[in-house]
Amino acid sequence: MPWKNGKGSTAEITIAPAGSTLARLDFDYRLSSAPIKEAGPFSPFPGYARILLPISGAGFVLNGHPYATFEAAHFSGDDETHCALLKKEVTDLGLIYDATKLDANVRALTLPFSLPLTLEPAHTYLVTLLEGSLKVAEHDLAKGDTLVVSAQESIMLECSKKATIAFFTLRQRQ
Repeated sequence: MPWKNGKGSTAEITIAPAGSTLARLDFDYRLSSAPIKEAGPFSPFPGYARILLPISGAGFVLNGHPYATFEAAHFSGDDETHCALLKKEVTDLGLIYDATKLDANVRALTLPFSLPLTLEPAHTYLVTLLEGSLKVAEHDLAKGDTLVVSAQESIMLECSKKATIAFFTLRQRQ
């Protein structure tokens, strides 16, 4: 789908709750991926918070602060945000979320072996495979696949070789 500012396009990965849309701005969270091909302003998302994780390319500079590949940028959708590229095109994972309802974070993790994780059943987790191969909760993920995990007490991340994931945690605000 095209960006609000018309300077590029985004592949929507997931949006919640079901039936909500970017156009209506009635979602709790939305995960997407997009190539950033040139410097310029980001579209505003008033009332939302944003996390941007560069997943390929050298990284970017947001409002004067550089972010390398797999280093997360947290910023307000209310802010005027300008992006410059460190080198050439960058692909990102972007989470836009309603900060009045949710707290969110992301970590890029490189797993050299299988790993059991204890989870909080009240939280939602988004697991995106960035590199390698991974099986999560009986689901084989291919590069770029995202698994939404909720109401689970634990999951097993099984990798036969090294795998890199983006691991988002979304918690309901109290």
